Amino acid sequence: MIDLAISIDTDAKGTTIIETNRGAQFRSPRWPQDCDFQLVAFRPSGNTCEVIWTKQLAEDISNALRMLDSMKAVKGSKPDWYRRLSHCANGAAKSRS
Repeated sequence: MIDLAISIDTDAKGTTIIETNRGAQFRSPRWPQDCDFQLVAFRPSGNTCEVIWTKQLAEDISNALRMLDSMKAVKGSKPDWYRRLSHCANGAAKSRS
C-alpha cells in the first residue's frame, strides 16, 4: 500500500517514526532528514515502511504501461485505471533521456 507520511518521532536507535495520512505509524529507516512529508510503501500488517520517490514511481508506471501496450493487453477503450496511471506517468519517459 502507498500513502503520504510525516515524521513524528525517532526511536531509541535513532530510526524515524512516521505517521501516514490515514493514521498508521511505522518505522522508516531511510527517511530523508530534510523533508516534511514523503510518499511511503508498506504492508498494513507490517511495522516498517519504505520511502518511495515520486520520480521513480512515475518511471515505473510508465514502464509498466509501455509493457502492457507492447503486449496489447488492454484492448479497445482504455479503462479508468489505465487513464489514471497514464496521467501519473505523463512525462516520466521523457525525463530519462
